[in-house]
Amino acid sequence: MLFDIRPKMSKKDFYNFEKEMEEIIRNLDKPMIVVSGLRRTGKTSLVLTSLRESNSKFLLIDLREGFRSYRELYLLLSKSVNDFILSISYLEKIKELFLKFLKSLRGVSIADYSVSFSWGKDRFLLTEFFEKLNEFGEKIGERIIVVFDEFQKSIGNLGLVLQDAISYSYDYHRNISFILTGSEMGVLYGILKNPKNPLFGRAFININTRKLNKEESINFLEKGFNELNIKVSKEEIESIVNELDGIIGWLTYYGYQRSMGKENFEEIKKDAVALAKQELENFIKLMVSKRYKIVLKLLAEEIREWSLLKRNVEKYEGKEISNRVLYEILQQLKRHSIIDKENNFTDPIYKEAVKLLS
Repeated sequence: MLFDIRPKMSKKDFYNFEKEMEEIIRNLDKPMIVVSGLRRTGKTSLVLTSLRESNSKFLLIDLREGFRSYRELYLLLSKSVNDFILSISYLEKIKELFLKFLKSLRGVSIADYSVSFSWGKDRFLLTEFFEKLNEFGEKIGERIIVVFDEFQKSIGNLGLVLQDAISYSYDYHRNISFILTGSEMGVLYGILKNPKNPLFGRAFININTRKLNKEESINFLEKGFNELNIKVSKEEIESIVNELDGIIGWLTYYGYQRSMGKENFEEIKKDAVALAKQELENFIKLMVSKRYKIVLKLLAEEIREWSLLKRNVEKYEGKEISNRVLYEILQQLKRHSIIDKENNFTDPIYKEAVKLLS
């Protein structure tokens, strides 16, 4: 259903990104595809639907929460492998072959078709893992697609280890392709285009998701409600579309909540804002500076011009700040796709959430 809040996996539940889907499918033989776009603009749904429609064999590694240790990274890997085994469980010979390749890796335990990886000293190297995937793909005559969702979370020394392994696989493994997604676009491309990064210089196919325009947004909601046999006035739909600025994730969230019996948009919006507020609090915590909250609140008050913004930050703190400090804060907000080049919020729900930060 269009209003299913989980990532879409079927074309019948997928809305209006056929061109982008065809581009992904057409380029699955390339070493790397990068899918970027604002939060909640359908990146994961686009990738999963494309891979399902093309009958590709793929592993999805979800990096949304990041990883700070080998334990966290290898648990993410083992989860993705177990999901993959489940997806091919009806292909008995292929499943057994895949498990055979895994067994040849050190630090791998298999019981009742459930796989776990050691993250201690006996762990396999990531390059060894990709090598086995490559051999498996060669044996079955198919390319294995490895998806890293929210790849910009691969930061720090351990992130470099992962990036280095991907870089090696890119160069030497002909039966693996990588798809990297990212919503914090400045951070994502900062990784890929940094000359000091292992992935620098590797060509990739670039695909972007986008906001829906007003006509598409209205059509999406009308189709979704028709699927569910729910009558919603045109006036209500247009009002919602004006509020949510074409972000399909929020439109879906509204449709889902409406289908669950919530009819008051302000109540639905309140829940969405609470979710966005939590995400912003996590971001500010990561940045380790209260100034981000100050700047965000000023931007939410429509104070975007440089001198006014700087003056108000100084007024709040009771001391002078350097141009460089403010510049870095704004750049980080742009890298993480919270604001655009004109210092406007990219998401109206985020703008509302900022007002509730304490």
